Amino acid sequence: MIKVDLHMHSGEDPEDGLRYPATALVDKAVELGFGAIAITLHSKVLEDERVFDYARKKRLLLIRAAEWNLERVDVLLYNITQAEAEKIHTFADLRAFKKDRGDDLLIVAPHPYYPIGHSLKGKLERHIDLFDAIEYSQVHLPWLNPSKRAEVIARKYHKPVIANSDTHSLWMFGRHYTDVDAEPTMPSIFLAIRENRVEWHSPHISVWECLRMFVFDPLLVRRCGKTVNSFD
Repeated sequence: MIKVDLHMHSGEDPEDGLRYPATALVDKAVELGFGAIAITLHSKVLEDERVFDYARKKRLLLIRAAEWNLERVDVLLYNITQAEAEKIHTFADLRAFKKDRGDDLLIVAPHPYYPIGHSLKGKLERHIDLFDAIEYSQVHLPWLNPSKRAEVIARKYHKPVIANSDTHSLWMFGRHYTDVDAEPTMPSIFLAIRENRVEWHSPHISVWECLRMFVFDPLLVRRCGKTVNSFD
């Protein structure tokens, strides 16, 4: 089993203005015993080879990925380049791309039923054939959990569920993750996820953590006001 988190953001993200670089996520992943992570910037593939070299030296698999927007909703794409992603504007484009790429592409539905952001909502079932797995997002309280509906849809269509942190601050990373019965390689991880050889972990967050995510941390980001890069 290896520990993975496949949905995180860093200071290189063009939309979020976060205050820590990708290398900080790599360092924390190694400290917490992760075998693989994916940094999924909004509408941008992290392609700085220095970050990937840094991760390799730390013996961590860093998967090239993006949180990509098409038809006004987000999908998570793994093992993709920026040039490839920029050709995907519709679900028809994504379907054709998946047919061409085959099993070396992984597609996950992020936070599909959350009321904010570019969640898939009804488009998840409409395009369910495209998705290899459905995300269980860390943002849930004991009495309010949009990911419960994602679980229902996953069972209905026999899709694996994986837990991710959707990290937007370093403190958010670590408690929400998936154990995957695989070797620390992309083909092995992708296959294990498709075959549902996974155990996901996503405890409830507290009201304070929820406020910190959506109120206090965004205020700090606005004060930062600039993109942070790993090798500035």
